Amino acid sequence: MEISKINILIFSFLLFVFLEDGRGQISAEVCGDCHSEEYEQWSESMHSKSTPVNNILFAKVYKKSQLETNGKTKLYCTRCHAPVSTLNGDFDFKEGITQEGVTCDICHTAKSLSLQPEHWPIIYESDQNKLNSYRDFGSSAHQENYLSTYPTSRLCSSCHGTMINISGMQGCSDLTICDTYGESQMAQKPEECQNCHQGHSFQGVHSGEMLKKAAQLDLQVQEFGGKINLVVNVMNNGTGHRLPTGPPTRMVYLKVSAYDGEENLLWTNFKENLMKEDPYGVFHIVFADSSDKVPAFPWIAAKIFKDTRMDAGESRELIYKFPAEGVKKIDAKLFYRLAPLSLLDKFEITDEYLRAPHLMTDVAYEIK
Repeated sequence: MEISKINILIFSFLLFVFLEDGRGQISAEVCGDCHSEEYEQWSESMHSKSTPVNNILFAKVYKKSQLETNGKTKLYCTRCHAPVSTLNGDFDFKEGITQEGVTCDICHTAKSLSLQPEHWPIIYESDQNKLNSYRDFGSSAHQENYLSTYPTSRLCSSCHGTMINISGMQGCSDLTICDTYGESQMAQKPEECQNCHQGHSFQGVHSGEMLKKAAQLDLQVQEFGGKINLVVNVMNNGTGHRLPTGPPTRMVYLKVSAYDGEENLLWTNFKENLMKEDPYGVFHIVFADSSDKVPAFPWIAAKIFKDTRMDAGESRELIYKFPAEGVKKIDAKLFYRLAPLSLLDKFEITDEYLRAPHLMTDVAYEIK
């Protein structure tokens, strides 16, 4: 028997083994037997690390939301973070395929998209069809069909679209928590998500290369009357959505410093408390509850307290004034945080990657 035929038989057997109760969802490991490159990319992506089993920040937030809402956030949160659980009822994440997060079949068996945000946004095929963006891909191991939404942002919008608060909760049931898809559609030149986040690694803020492309800084320096007038132009010219976007824990902030000729620090826009010392240098969204208490977690959020994020293509000028004496060098750095340190401290999360500020871009100006 030819090797190709043996592989087909093996795949078909594994496909049968991994079919559970007719749901048709199979493990990504099975897909990896033939699609090894795609599997390796996916394995390193956040799509494979989105459940409470392998994502400590989500695990902590999810547990707190369950306790404070008597379990009402279970279906709402897992439909995107652990979507297989909505199909197999494994809300305790005991099955291996549930722990895979946004596994291959979540996208590749998507027949259509639901327009009802309170329900799971993808409607699945129940058979062994694998849907993709190629019209003439062809496969001898399983049937493949072309799906028109695959090359478009609409597929991504099922989870990265309008996420509203939960009806019947303490907060406001029509408050938009995050809407990256909606932000991208409002951009001056809307692009498909796949144009930037291409491949099965779905690179985003967890990629240093992507962060460096997201924004730019420009400095304008004038000296007058013994003071320096510094204009920092922050430009969100490398994304097709707001900066930052996605979960409300994320934030971008600016660090500006002035040094003498020996690199001694003479001035900075903040020393300890960025929020108090330079609130205009922080780009983020903050929710308030019905009693105006801030910050509020999404499940009790009733309103937006403030939103200083930058729209796609937006440029924003920040002006700083400080003594000119001795200043020989000025630099500005833009950093990205996945979550504020106060939140990580609250959950006793010590993970160095989550706690670290991630450099996006920097620029320097020397005074001769």
